[in-house]
Amino acid sequence: MTKDDRLYARFDIGMDEHPKIMRLSDAAFRAMFEATLYCRRQLTDGFLDEFVVLKMWGAAVAAELCVNHPERPSWTVVEGGWQIRDYSEHQTTRADIEAKRDAGRKGGLAKAKQAASKPVAPASEVLEQNSTAPLAITETETETETETEQVLKHLSISEPDHFAEFWSMWPRSEGKAEARKAWGKAVTKIDPLDLLALVGVYAHHPNRPEAEFVPHASTWLNGERWTDGPPVARSSSQRPTKDARALSLIEQGRAMDEAQERKELSA
Repeated sequence: MTKDDRLYARFDIGMDEHPKIMRLSDAAFRAMFEATLYCRRQLTDGFLDEFVVLKMWGAAVAAELCVNHPERPSWTVVEGGWQIRDYSEHQTTRADIEAKRDAGRKGGLAKAKQAASKPVAPASEVLEQNSTAPLAITETETETETETEQVLKHLSISEPDHFAEFWSMWPRSEGKAEARKAWGKAVTKIDPLDLLALVGVYAHHPNRPEAEFVPHASTWLNGERWTDGPPVARSSSQRPTKDARALSLIEQGRAMDEAQERKELSA
């Protein structure tokens, strides 16, 4: 079975029946869930930047989530934006991920240290036990190389590289294998958590092009495009978005209807 590398958030199955949740409008109820998922992807530990909130849900919805309980509202106002209440008690935080990464590193080093305490048989003894086995390395190399060095050559210390978080955020889903390779190279040049933050800025920026015009993830990573800064506003010479084209067609239709009405009135 293919490993499920998607990210998840935790919600109480009875939270929709809580009085402070039941009184929310549909828009605020949706925003509460979307904001939690956003923080989980972006590793903001429940902090919601003012620009993000106003762009995605609006001030009215934010205000509603700040007053749905007199003492424990869903959101609270903080410097620069809003904070989801008790986020760290229920969701995976940046510190949790870093602790898991450190634990993986320590576990790998402990395994290597344990292996180093075992004696390594000389090559001559190994050859006596199995004279038909092919000689892969010279006798001198076998006698002088410690088992620790041998283990460290092949030991893969497990630590999360955050590729799953990156892939869940990227607007295009083509070329996952190439993207994984490119991500592995990119995180040797920049801390993966810092890179995730920059990916989030690009993926959710209002000036970001439609998904079909977003570069493949491997192209973006290999080109170190995270150094380009936020997307700039597109010029009028660029292809309009689907929404813009739809609005244009609606306006054209209205203009034609108005022209037809004027024509009928003047007849």
